[in-house]
Amino acid sequence: MRQGFLRSILLLTLLGGFGVFLKSRCMKCPTDDSYSPECLKSVIPPWPICLFHDVPTFVEHSEDAATRCCKEDGDLSECKCPHKDGARFLHRIDEWCEGVAACSASFSFEEDMESEELVGLE
Repeated sequence: MRQGFLRSILLLTLLGGFGVFLKSRCMKCPTDDSYSPECLKSVIPPWPICLFHDVPTFVEHSEDAATRCCKEDGDLSECKCPHKDGARFLHRIDEWCEGVAACSASFSFEEDMESEELVGLE
């Protein structure tokens, strides 16, 4: 009986440590306050894929894909997504394109704010 109790405590300790590891900062998707929430929602892939790069890299890749997949005429022939003809893709692409466009808007807004601050310092 004592061995069963000790095994239970050891198992709970190991599981608790693993849970703490999963909740640690290194296991969370990256974030960056210089981008709008709409942008981050569109460019950051789900966990654990989000752990592979930082936010600027995901923004860069998404903006590159948007040049092919977010055309005003709706032409998806250059889009490289293998699911571009699927109903789920077609349902979500407009919202994704708006989110990626928000990345450029939020970044240029940050640059404008910095330039205004610098002008005020002169």
